[in-house]
Amino acid sequence: MLAVAAHTFLEFGGSFDDKPQIVGREIHGPAELQIALARQGFSPGSIDGVEGHQSRQALRAFQSANGLEPTGLLDEATSEILRILDPTHARIEITVSSLASIDPKPQSWIERGERSRMAYHSIIELIAEKTQSNPDYIKNLNPTTDWSKLKAGDHILAPLVKPFKIDSPIDKLEITLSARSLTALSRTGEILFYCPVSIARKVEKRPTGELRVDVRVADPNYTFNPKILSAAAQREGITDKFIIQPGPNNPVGTVWIGLNLPSYGIHGTPEPELVGRTESSGCFRLANWNAESLLAAIEVGTRILVYP
Repeated sequence: MLAVAAHTFLEFGGSFDDKPQIVGREIHGPAELQIALARQGFSPGSIDGVEGHQSRQALRAFQSANGLEPTGLLDEATSEILRILDPTHARIEITVSSLASIDPKPQSWIERGERSRMAYHSIIELIAEKTQSNPDYIKNLNPTTDWSKLKAGDHILAPLVKPFKIDSPIDKLEITLSARSLTALSRTGEILFYCPVSIARKVEKRPTGELRVDVRVADPNYTFNPKILSAAAQREGITDKFIIQPGPNNPVGTVWIGLNLPSYGIHGTPEPELVGRTESSGCFRLANWNAESLLAAIEVGTRILVYP
């Protein structure tokens, strides 16, 4: 049975108003494991309630950070350290402002360029991203909800996970291509943050070695370049560059961390549930919430070590 907050308001873009009492207890089930890891800064990707590779990878990182054998299994030693904080879920009230922020999905690149902001395309997409969840998991939690008829004042059950704040200075990032993982480390080697990452589809587009952060941008726009996206340009008859405005559904999400390698960056994505499972054109792609945690703590000049 889920431990649920009696009443929680969430103004999307802000934080949870209710602060649940911290009660440590053992973890039961994949969803609670994912929630516990995300709260500790070891992101399993989108919370989906399914035991899978990304959850095991995040658990291994947590175990390594705590001096445990990185088995990827919730063994007795790990259970003594990783505890769940009640409640695990909350009933979130839908607000007038959140409903008003929804904008239908554009059907072409040209239409994307005509929008004033690349906003969320549905209320379930908004709720899922703000609770670091897979939309299908949110639907499963709310089986009787008619998503086309939601109104202000309605409540939706969702995981209770706040944006993670990296409190200590980041000395370097390590990206491991084979594991599709990103780890933020302190000067003493302490793991400060971990999350899955998508890497380039083509092997020749995957850089290795040492890179550095060159620029930090919150809520970036995106330039459609017909020379780079040639198939889409040809299909839609696009010959000139144009700007796509910021927003969570911008092609680079809500964050751009530009690297000292031209055209390469660490950025967000409009499809967080696919991070680590699909491949990019070349950049390192994170869920928006993980990219935002990283952006708040990283500095221009921070080293990034990319391993095969």
